[in-house]
Amino acid sequence: MAQGADSTAVRTALWRALHVLLDEPPHVVDDLVGVQIADVDDAWRTRPDMNSERTRTNRASIVARSRAAEDTLGDSGSRQYVLLGAGLDTFAQRQDGNVRVFEIDEPATQEWKRQRLDELGYLDSARPILVPVDFEAGQSWLAEAKAAGLDPTAPTVVAMLGVTMYLTRDAISATLREAASLAPGSVTVFSYSRPIEMAPPEVRTILEVASQGAAASGHPWLSLLRPDEAAALARDAGFSDVSVITSDDLHDRYFADRTDGLSPAGGEDLVVAEVSR
Repeated sequence: MAQGADSTAVRTALWRALHVLLDEPPHVVDDLVGVQIADVDDAWRTRPDMNSERTRTNRASIVARSRAAEDTLGDSGSRQYVLLGAGLDTFAQRQDGNVRVFEIDEPATQEWKRQRLDELGYLDSARPILVPVDFEAGQSWLAEAKAAGLDPTAPTVVAMLGVTMYLTRDAISATLREAASLAPGSVTVFSYSRPIEMAPPEVRTILEVASQGAAASGHPWLSLLRPDEAAALARDAGFSDVSVITSDDLHDRYFADRTDGLSPAGGEDLVVAEVSR
C-alpha cells in the first residue's frame, strides 16, 4: 500500500466494502470503489479488524453516517459538498456529476489519493477537488476550499464523519465556526462518539479495545461527547437549527426492515446543523 494512506481511512473503506460483500441487500451504501482506491492486497478480508461478526456494528455505523450525510445533501438541493477529513470517501465517483465535491484532508493523504485516482483512470467528472490542509499548522480549511473554487455565496453541505473523536473540543469548535460562516441554507453534518460508559453493554468491550488500538497507532481518541455536548458545540459555533440523530434513529431510518440483524445502534450519533436562511 502506498505511503500516505491513513490506516483509519483505509479501514473505513474496507468496512464499507465488507457491507456490500457480506451483508444482505439492500445495501445502505453500495461502495466497492473505496477498496480499489485503498490498493490493498487480496488477503485484506483475513485481517483481524475485518472479522465479519466483530465488525457488524462498525460497518453498519460507517455506512449509516455516510448515507445520512448524502441524503442531507440530496434533500438540501445544494451543489457544493465539502468533506472534512475525507479519507477514501467515494461520493464523487458514485454521484451523477451534478455536485462539486471538495475533499479536505492532510497533504500526504491528498497527494496519495490524487495518484491513486490517476492510476485508476478517473476523469474530472468523477474526481473530487482535493484540498490539502495542514490542520496542525493552523491552516483554515475554509480559506483553502475557497482558494480551490468553493463559492461562499452558495449554500453548501459540509460533512465531518469519523473525525471529532480525534480532535480536541477547541479544534471541533474552530472547525464548526468556519462551517457556520457559510451562506444561509448551508448544512453541516458531523458524527461523534459517546463516552464508552454510555454505550450498550454488548459493545463496550469492542469500544475499549478500539480506543486502545487508536492510541497505540498514534490516533488517540480526544473527544467523546454526550448528545447535549455535541449539540451545544454546534449552537455555540453559530448554527441556528441544530438536531441530534442518534444511532437508534439511524437504525430506524435505514435498518428497521432488515432480516439479518445488522444495526448501527451503539455506534456514532450525528448532529445536523443549519445556517439560518
